[in-house]
Amino acid sequence: MNSAIVTIGDELLGGYTIDSNSAWIGRKLIDIGVRTVWKSTVPDQKNEIVNALAIATEKADVVICTGGLGPTRDDVTRDAYCEFTGAELEMDEQYLKKLRARFERRGVDMPESNRSQGLVPDIGSVIPNPKGSARGLSCSIDGGWICILPGVPAEMKVMMEETILPELGQMSTNDLFVINIRTTGVMESKLHDLLNSTMVGSPVSVAFLPSFSGVDVRLTFEDKAALEELSRKVYDLAGKYIYAEDWVTLEESVGESLREKGLTIALAESCTGGLLGDRMTNIPGSSDYFLGSVVCYSNEAKMNLVGVRKKTLESFGAVSEETAAEMAAGVRQKFGAHIGVSITGVAGPDGGTEAKPVGYTCFGVYFQ
Repeated sequence: MNSAIVTIGDELLGGYTIDSNSAWIGRKLIDIGVRTVWKSTVPDQKNEIVNALAIATEKADVVICTGGLGPTRDDVTRDAYCEFTGAELEMDEQYLKKLRARFERRGVDMPESNRSQGLVPDIGSVIPNPKGSARGLSCSIDGGWICILPGVPAEMKVMMEETILPELGQMSTNDLFVINIRTTGVMESKLHDLLNSTMVGSPVSVAFLPSFSGVDVRLTFEDKAALEELSRKVYDLAGKYIYAEDWVTLEESVGESLREKGLTIALAESCTGGLLGDRMTNIPGSSDYFLGSVVCYSNEAKMNLVGVRKKTLESFGAVSEETAAEMAAGVRQKFGAHIGVSITGVAGPDGGTEAKPVGYTCFGVYFQ
């Protein structure tokens, strides 16, 4: 089974909003054996949306669209759906009543523009939205399936997970198996060269997917045994770089390892300004192992908050292995953690030198 994804919105084309929806949807679809073969982003114009639907339905069995279901004048996806399917809009009075009551519970009158969200086509069905007021739409056309979802990521995701993905899982007749192996600490080119011998002659589809945290190696094939055989070879050759499979994040993997070992961690950050702490605490249950962090940007903060010696800063500088080591030791002691981790670097765009150019970074780890 193949899919096509259409994301709708002027803000996506203008660069004001990053299109994270299509990436998330594509990832979820491949997990259940549905390949995405085409993707397009179109403006909030009815004719452009209709044209995109026409192309998408020719290319794929399942078409998933996001965006343009809100209450404002530029939300025209519902009208485009009707033009494409030949449907007529009618008011769902029962839903409109529920929508008014939802606004009343907030202590405000429902804006007149929200009435449009009570309109539903007489062809297809409505997809419930547990997190918002814009319900989705779906229908079958010529053996294919069209799903229209809101563009708000939180709303789209819950609707996909509760309605769309379960239905697609039942509809899919082709077995497509996927193993997503996550690596860090190795460049894409080096990883490719390391695994090249395993890929030669293998029928398994191998994709290298670089990201902020590392490189994913995605293996895809219809034969599960052949897929698992290649996966074992990947582990044999690149095992020291592998931290997880599927979509487990690096911080989730670190957190699970700390929890299993009964260890706690504290952070001292300079150039990242709190980014490490943010990523650690984005994981539910992180309080089991994460005790806290200190953003010590200035030299004074490094000395006063985590105990870096003035002599160390004067002799080696704020960005140095020696300073990073004292930051890690100091923050571990400050919080009483098993592990202290620090980071300090030249963030730029100014401040770099020949010896320490922009991007030069030092890390410290202190384990008690």
